[in-house]
Amino acid sequence: MAPVATVTMALDDLAGKVLGVCGKDGERVAAILSRGSLVSGDSRFRWSPIDASPEEVSALLDRFPDYDPDRAFEPELCVLMLIRDGRGEFEIPREVGSQKRFLRRRNFWDEAMALVAGLQPRCERYSYSDEADVFAVELSAESCGALGGLGALLRYSSLEARMRALRADQLWLFSHRPEGEK
Repeated sequence: MAPVATVTMALDDLAGKVLGVCGKDGERVAAILSRGSLVSGDSRFRWSPIDASPEEVSALLDRFPDYDPDRAFEPELCVLMLIRDGRGEFEIPREVGSQKRFLRRRNFWDEAMALVAGLQPRCERYSYSDEADVFAVELSAESCGALGGLGALLRYSSLEARMRALRADQLWLFSHRPEGEK
């Protein structure tokens, strides 16, 4: 059994957790806030019930970004690549992909971003739990092979092996929004 931790959380942080579960549905957000509890993955959150009017809930939700299907992909804002292949899914965070192998000038992340930017990623949704726009990229056999070949630039051999054996037709890119933009 996991230990219980008590954390003081600002209303916006709590609302972000709620939005991660139900999205920007005002009625559901109000119901969860008034219930005073939320289960998200392995975490359970409890607070004193909050009875908010529809106007207050609407004002709270207005502080959070909306999904924009026309949003353009900006590689410099991308923080995570999620790849799903026949063996399951795996992530490559920017911090991992940006590390260079010994005596290498290039890194996986920069090369992969240049490759996927040319494949015209499309904005699929906004993830409130990740605070990021989620872009989908369709991979042809050729582009999958090119991406898999970039695995040699990864610092970790387990990721390199996974990329070399890549058989995926789609990947997802998680991209934060510029500072100050909603």
